[in-house]
This record gives sequence, structure tokens and C-alpha cells, in this order.
Amino acid sequence: MPSRRIPLFVWAWTCFWLFFSSLPRIQAAGSVNVSISNTSPQIIYTPFLCNASTLIVDPGCLGAWNETNIAGIPVVSTTGPAPNGADIVPQMFMAFRASALFMSTSVASNASANFTVSSASVTASRLINSGDGLVAIVGLVETDLTTLTITFIPGQDTTQLDIGSITITVTDPGSTSSFLPTMTLPPSMSLPTFIPQSTTSSSASPSPSKSPQTSSHHAQLAEALGLVLGLGVGLSIIAGAILSWWKRRRRLQAEQQNAWF
Repeated sequence: MPSRRIPLFVWAWTCFWLFFSSLPRIQAAGSVNVSISNTSPQIIYTPFLCNASTLIVDPGCLGAWNETNIAGIPVVSTTGPAPNGADIVPQMFMAFRASALFMSTSVASNASANFTVSSASVTASRLINSGDGLVAIVGLVETDLTTLTITFIPGQDTTQLDIGSITITVTDPGSTSSFLPTMTLPPSMSLPTFIPQSTTSSSASPSPSKSPQTSSHHAQLAEALGLVLGLGVGLSIIAGAILSWWKRRRRLQAEQQNAWF
């Protein structure tokens, strides 16, 4: 089905409260605005999500998403890829059924991000300056399952992307499983397990054990890496199969031509 453009608007932060106060007047008749927590289990953050209030508490969260508060408002924040996150570009994935979605950032957010919305009837992508404060996606088909993908855009300088409040417009606010289904990512390949060699030297000092929190980060990082590698390997296999078929076809054509001489 051919895609169609949908309006994707950005309002300045100074208009934030004015805009939300006008929501009841601009929403469709019979529709209700429902707030979604930015840490909802139905939202997936890659490479992983930390709950450390600052990076000093857990330096392992550098390069990932971090739950924090800015000006008393709970946000999920990232400053982009870093070695602790295997230099994976931070992304957010959310699947929902609604006629509109409104997302705020924060006064500290200044990074650029790519917002991609896709469903059976809609495909749209827009580069957004998160410093504008609010992203509004309207004109969606509520009966379609829509996927929102937010991708951090690294720049020359350190920037910050904050996900603040999330509001969707639905007709049945009581059917949570319908308008906010569980989000699933494409299957990923398994990463190899590396077992460090043990030493027989009695003078060797034991290595410090990893904390459960660090192990959790590594497990989430492995899942994110598996997703990236899995998609890459899958595309490579498809490309290899096409190339092999093309070479075989050329060889058969050459043999048929030589058979006439």
C-alpha cells in the first residue's frame, strides 16, 4: 500500500503549556488524551536504560539512556554513543494505536533526532531539533499499529536528547493492551560467549567480581549488539544469495550461446 505523508509539527518550548491547555479543543470528538510513562515496559531503549540519577553513580550508563529529573520533571536522557555502550547510536522504539501522539523534551535538550513513524498506511520521517520542546504527530489511523522510532543524531559537540512526557489520543482509554501493545524487536543472532583463561600462578590476585548492575548492562548491550549484527548478517546473506543467482544465470547464458558453435 503506498505511503502517505502525515503532518509532523514541532512547537517551541515557550508554547508548551499553551499547547497542552488547548488539547481538549483540538482533539477529535469522543477522543481522550492518555499519558504514557516514558519508562513504560512497552517502550524499548537501546543500547539499554539506566536508572542512575547521575552518571557519577553509575559510569557504566555512559552511552545509554538514563532516567533522571530535570527541573523536577522525570525524563529519559542520553548524550549519544560512547564506548560503554559499544558506540551504538541510542534509539527508542514504541508501538501504539492512536490518532495522535505528543511528546515533550526538556529545557536542557538540544540534540537533533530523527523521528520515524510507520504503519500499514503511513510512513514519515523527519529530522527534529529537540530544543524546540514539543513534537506533535497527528493524522494517524487509530486502528493501525503505528511504530515510532527515535534515533539520536551525533554531532561535533556533545548534545543531549531528553524524552519527557508522552501523550496519545485514543477513543477507548480503558483498553491499554489495545492502544499500547508489547513492543518487539526483530530477532537477533546470538553473540559468542568468551571465557577468560584461568591462571595457575599463586601470586595472581583475584579479579574483582562484576556487580549485578554491570552484568545487567552487559546483557542488555549484548542484546542490542545482537540486533545490529543480526540485521547486518541477514542483509549480507540476502545480498550473497542474489549475487550467486546472478553469476549462475550469466554462466548458463554463456553455455547456451557456446552450444551454437
